[in-house]
Amino acid sequence: MWKKQWGIILAILVFCLFLPGIQASAAPELKVKVTAGFDGKAKYGKGAPITVEIENNGTTAFIGDMVIDTQQSYESGVGEVFPVDIQAGDTKTITFINQKMFDFNMYGMNAKSIFFYEGGWKKGKEIDHKGSQQITVAMYHDDTKILTAFTDNIDRLSALKGMRLTNFPGTQMIDAAKIAALKLPEEAAGWGPTDMIIVDEYPIADMSAVEQEALLNWVRSGGIIIFGGSDHLAAESGIFAEHLPLTLNGKKTIGPEAFNEWASREDFDKEIAIASAVLNPDSKVVYSKGSDILSASKPLGKGIVMQTTFSIGDEPFSKMHGAAAVWKTLLDTASQAATASGMMPYYNDPMESLRWTLGNSNELFPSFKVSAPFLFGVILFYIIIIIPVLYIVLKRKDKREHAWWIIPAISVGVSVFIFAYGARDRIGQAQLQQTSIFDVEQDGRLTGYFVESILTNKADDFIFSAPKETTMSTYTPYSMGLFGRSSMGVNSHKRAILERSAAGSTLHLRDIGYWDVSTIYGQTTLEEVGNFNIDLTVKDKQLTGEITNNFPFPVNDLAIWSGTSRIKVGDLGPGETLKVNETLKSSTLVRKRSSNSMHMGPMPANTDDLTKIRKDSLITFSGEFMSNDPKPALIGYTDTKLVPIELAKTKAATDSLALLSQTFTPKVEFSGSFTVDPEMMTMNLLSEANNIQAHPVGYAANTYYFDEDTYIQTWQVPEDLVKKVSVWKSMDISKIQKQLYTLQIWNVKTQTYETLESERKLTLDSIDDYITAGGKVTFKMEFINKQHGNEGQTPSIHLHGEVKR
Repeated sequence: MWKKQWGIILAILVFCLFLPGIQASAAPELKVKVTAGFDGKAKYGKGAPITVEIENNGTTAFIGDMVIDTQQSYESGVGEVFPVDIQAGDTKTITFINQKMFDFNMYGMNAKSIFFYEGGWKKGKEIDHKGSQQITVAMYHDDTKILTAFTDNIDRLSALKGMRLTNFPGTQMIDAAKIAALKLPEEAAGWGPTDMIIVDEYPIADMSAVEQEALLNWVRSGGIIIFGGSDHLAAESGIFAEHLPLTLNGKKTIGPEAFNEWASREDFDKEIAIASAVLNPDSKVVYSKGSDILSASKPLGKGIVMQTTFSIGDEPFSKMHGAAAVWKTLLDTASQAATASGMMPYYNDPMESLRWTLGNSNELFPSFKVSAPFLFGVILFYIIIIIPVLYIVLKRKDKREHAWWIIPAISVGVSVFIFAYGARDRIGQAQLQQTSIFDVEQDGRLTGYFVESILTNKADDFIFSAPKETTMSTYTPYSMGLFGRSSMGVNSHKRAILERSAAGSTLHLRDIGYWDVSTIYGQTTLEEVGNFNIDLTVKDKQLTGEITNNFPFPVNDLAIWSGTSRIKVGDLGPGETLKVNETLKSSTLVRKRSSNSMHMGPMPANTDDLTKIRKDSLITFSGEFMSNDPKPALIGYTDTKLVPIELAKTKAATDSLALLSQTFTPKVEFSGSFTVDPEMMTMNLLSEANNIQAHPVGYAANTYYFDEDTYIQTWQVPEDLVKKVSVWKSMDISKIQKQLYTLQIWNVKTQTYETLESERKLTLDSIDDYITAGGKVTFKMEFINKQHGNEGQTPSIHLHGEVKR
């Protein structure tokens, strides 16, 4: 009997001992392979396509979620969810667009970022997997330009290999065929790994409508696309046909001297076929020889569409030695034009700065509010009850010995009442605060950034939803672990989960505490919302004209932003028109400049102060990171909620503030003598040896760090102003730092530099030799101390002239 019982017990022990192994052998066994970017390349801070291949080598199916932590900056990131149902022995591929790439390996973190939850991320069990544990890709900053070529044969564009552009020390070339072999992006952010796209007789029209739309929106957001000449370009260019700068008609040949002049070389020796071309509206000639246009450009949003009248891949052009020089000139022109129209220098990242500008101010909520008269009344009522009433009642009842607990109880009750009354808004429902900023385009399209903060009234998960055109992320606390290891970005999905669908995305903020503040942020595009009709004229320092509000909501505190000044003009309801009549300090309006007006004072005392802080942060962000179009801007505020984000399953009071900014070109009427101020011109500052731009430092507008020995400074007078000048009279040069550098000026006639006097300020009375017919003035700054870098100011100029009668 005992032997039989001991046998059963032993069998049970053996079964329990081997049960985990039996279960493990029946579990899914996942192996992951990840590819990212274009040909394994991505740009830091830009979007990129990511492909994940999952292989199940186990004996059972895996049904659950894959979660990928997509950290987007030092302090922001979410876990993105992808449902996975993969049978034993099967392989599944998932492709998605990461909106903003971040390189953990650059900081030595090497953190795991790919997770699998059997049964789903909400309540499922995490299981291990083999293969790739994180997203790895070759990351490039914006000082490297990546070119992507659509062509049937990449050798047709061999002149582009090893290309080095002005102000950018490196380039990379990608054959679009390698991208198409996987999958062309269906979102604009998916084209983030490239800076310029070159189309060589390639049928863009053969791409799907969604893929074409994504490519178009990428250009709108600041991309550059260049179409080479083709006999069937109107049909091949697809969705871009209506945005081409040129209409081509017929063929002809042009002599090599046109290309030699363009490239400043003598390498062209054969005639080249070009198309006769007519310039389309809003387009600009890049280069022409007589009446023959060789290249033209047209703005599209913040980006550029460029076109040549000759085939960029056909011989003889593609095989001539001068082709590389033409390409460099063409790409430099495109890069400079895109920068002028709003693209940010590579050392500025708007998404990184949202935290410290809009984010910090948006997280300030009004404190408890109890009016002084009400508080005085409650205290008076309390005193009356505690002293005479309580005394009389207790004396009549002969219960005065109970005063020891009644008085504290009434005190606690009154305190709880005052607290509950003051905090009734926070107790009753959550509070949302949304601050957003938009550039307004002529077609009524709004593009911009937002932050939305929630002040909770309970400890819970909070769910936000947004349409496809709006991205969402959240801030992830930064902390240091044991032995100084950073936990930045580790397990972002523990704090926030992002789920995508065809309609948009849903963001789950997880385990938010009671009366805690959490913030989401992102970018958004709103189609055909509205714009301003701006008809303004400057004459004799007087600004006159009209502004019409074409938005379906009121816009308040309208101001014209010129230089660092903001000229207030009033408020406008929907459809209303405002007459403007203001006296200016200068002879024209100029491009906006950052005024560094970020609020740095004491903590606010009331709600009005909070609003001012939010407006100051919007101005700071706009000056630093929004459209850099070299024109003045009309700005205004609205309390209409514009960003389409909704909070699910929770009641919340919402307070919104949005800044709208639309650049415009004023009509300028000069008469007699006039002065061109520095703000009216475009200034470029490049090192002589490596063509690297000097880095701005500090708060002064013209203070830079110079890490090379010699820099070339060029001032460019606007083209429309040059046409009005009859004679240039003199030039004032100021802010010269003679202790740092010697200053030379380019003589247009002798084609040499001339040394200027070592003075802080000087005036040249005859400047015909120093300003080109196109309105360009060039200086050379040669630094005295060449052992280390230098920090200092650059020369500033004022030009004096007369207008043609």
